[in-house]
Amino acid sequence: MKLLTSVTLGLITATSLFAQTTMCFKENHNSMATIESTPLDGGACSSSKSLLDMKKEGWAVEDIKIETASSGKNYIYVLKKEETQNLSKLDEEKLEQRILQRLETRKQEELAAKKKEVKIRMSKDGKALYIKKCQNCHGEKADNPYGNSRALVNLNFVDFKTTIRDYELGEYDRGQAFIMRPYANAMNSTDIKNVYSYIQTLKPKEENKQEESK
Repeated sequence: MKLLTSVTLGLITATSLFAQTTMCFKENHNSMATIESTPLDGGACSSSKSLLDMKKEGWAVEDIKIETASSGKNYIYVLKKEETQNLSKLDEEKLEQRILQRLETRKQEELAAKKKEVKIRMSKDGKALYIKKCQNCHGEKADNPYGNSRALVNLNFVDFKTTIRDYELGEYDRGQAFIMRPYANAMNSTDIKNVYSYIQTLKPKEENKQEESK
């Protein structure tokens, strides 16, 4: 098959790259009228299927080469079939897992966005309250250890909340309880959370990043 040597390499390469591409040929065929109904050699035709048979199975002619031979013509067909994806059960499971992972990721992103939105709102409300009732004693950055009290910016939420409640109940006094008690009595749980949320924004940026990652 000397005729085929010039195109065989390229066609074989195409066949290996695309599972649904094949090459069929017929040498020394002398009737153009019957070529489509004549079994072709090579590829998926395997000397048993004609071009008409291949078309019925969904194959289409991608390219054709016709050359004059010693007793007729040589026909080379490159056929291509659109690949229908029939997902196996394993493929379906993988696809389902990917969908679930994406949904979970989206859920986490939405929760994070809502959490951030709540923090911003709490911080905004807490800022107004802090400036009005706390800043004069504890400083603009909440880093002033007023009297014997600790700097608010260094307290975790449990210590912050517990200290205010202890002031309210008269169970905590470092010499300034008489000043702090009226403010503590006026703060409900929402106020405490909001003020603490605002105080967290006063921390150095690196510390804020660590808190947000927890």
